[in-house]
Amino acid sequence: MDIKSIQKELKKDNLSGSLFTLGNMFIDEDILPEENRIHELTGFSGSYALLFITPAKAYLFVDGRYELQAKKEINLKQIEIVKLTETCLTDWLKKNYAKTAARISYNPWQLSQNTLDNLQKQLPQATFIPAAPDKCLSSKKVKVFPHQKKFTGLTAKDKLSLVCAYIKQRKLDAFLVTSAAGCSWLLNLRSNALPYTPVLRAYVLVEKSGAYKIFTEHTDLKEALPFEKLAAILPQYAKLGTDFATAPAMIKNLKPDVINTPDEIINLKAVKNPTELKGTRAAHLRDGIALTKFMYWLSKNYKGKTETDVAAKLLDFRKKEANFYTESFATIAGFGTNAAIVHYHACPERTATLKKGSVLLLDSGGQYFDGTTDVTRTIALGDPTADMIEKNTLVLKGHIALASAVFHQHTTGNELDLLAREPLLKLGLDYEHGTGHGVGYFSDVHEGPARISIHAKHSAPLKAGMITSIEPGYYKENSFGIRIENLYYVKPAKNPKFLQFEVLTLTPLDKRLINKYLLTADELKWLNHYHRQIFLSLKKYLTKQELEWLKDACAPL
Repeated sequence: MDIKSIQKELKKDNLSGSLFTLGNMFIDEDILPEENRIHELTGFSGSYALLFITPAKAYLFVDGRYELQAKKEINLKQIEIVKLTETCLTDWLKKNYAKTAARISYNPWQLSQNTLDNLQKQLPQATFIPAAPDKCLSSKKVKVFPHQKKFTGLTAKDKLSLVCAYIKQRKLDAFLVTSAAGCSWLLNLRSNALPYTPVLRAYVLVEKSGAYKIFTEHTDLKEALPFEKLAAILPQYAKLGTDFATAPAMIKNLKPDVINTPDEIINLKAVKNPTELKGTRAAHLRDGIALTKFMYWLSKNYKGKTETDVAAKLLDFRKKEANFYTESFATIAGFGTNAAIVHYHACPERTATLKKGSVLLLDSGGQYFDGTTDVTRTIALGDPTADMIEKNTLVLKGHIALASAVFHQHTTGNELDLLAREPLLKLGLDYEHGTGHGVGYFSDVHEGPARISIHAKHSAPLKAGMITSIEPGYYKENSFGIRIENLYYVKPAKNPKFLQFEVLTLTPLDKRLINKYLLTADELKWLNHYHRQIFLSLKKYLTKQELEWLKDACAPL
């Protein structure tokens, strides 16, 4: 399949265009290479994009994280980049097709029902035509394994009872869970289907009685039914609910009267229970040990090493820690100009060699049986420039402002986002990605429903028990990039009417990139307290040489 052959088919069928999303039947970003239709068609390797192919041209929609990357990876003569920071797919289609009776094809397994409904509402004159269904699902054989109660705190039976209560409250006969992460949480099951996200890629049909059916393919799960059985089973329920935000349009094709019902599992899994919180803290301690050992190693050995070398070395340190399973995503190790590409990924064919004179942006994480980590550090190699120091300090000021916030319950992430941007905005600068995302528990590193982003139109309120990242940045094209990311636990403040953040990440910041004279007294106090916390937490797990390095790294400014 290629763009030219699709364009021929569009002309043949008298279609205005064909829409492709970057995903599969689980409507998420976790896909295997063989499932990635957009990469197959364009060469673009980022984790989010939309592709619209017309008989004459193709358009790739990317957000601020991937604009630079897309320019480097796609054929710009054949494909035009559309910036999602300037417009959205719906507005673009309205601008180009609102006055025409457009005929647009889509994959009913790949497009959520919510997205389809919105497109139909905004373009009433257009006809949206389901193409041949393609689940975009790998045939790779998958091993399923339990996530033990000592890690989860609740049994599958406990969780099913919560979901059944919700089903009865909604006066439904059954609810179809279409989120892979939601199914994994509900049944305390995980799998090796994906390299970084250990979820079971399945649908679960839960009846109000508590009985359930699992639909999945290519696994060793004996009780599982193939997805093809959905067509015969779903119509058996008079009142069947599913969440149109995560359910593909194909479900409504199978049962037209299915009821749009918010998936309560999204909220249940986002609020961590005491066992999960205890595990998360322990996982972050071990992750901090691994990162600190790595940073000491890097300080002595970076010359001549490549981006892929340091990513592999960091993985080696993580592998030595208890309960480690895999990385939580492919490590972003960007040196120099590559650090300015927000989600840059090195590979053996394209990797820079580290040397003095710039910075290394290292965004990485680990999947532990007792928690998921995600941390970004920007590290100076040699003496940083005054510009690097200034911009890193501004990013740090924004990070501290948000990390120190005390806010009302029911506050959303988009209401908090500007706290992190303000130091940059005052100088007319900004970054084109969100400031924070929810994080799962031995599950998806990007977890809903909460996001900290000015770009999130429908951001959910932050709740006590949620885990979120805080990761402001600055990126100077063809020069360098800065990002500082910690994970935080949302907890009640002194006044229980309010909420605040508690840091989980235990990894020192590079003080060579900080101008303390740009920090307020409170900001300096925050930084020194954070470094003191790291030192006291990690000191007994390090060698003599590593401890000396950490002592210096965490010394007060």
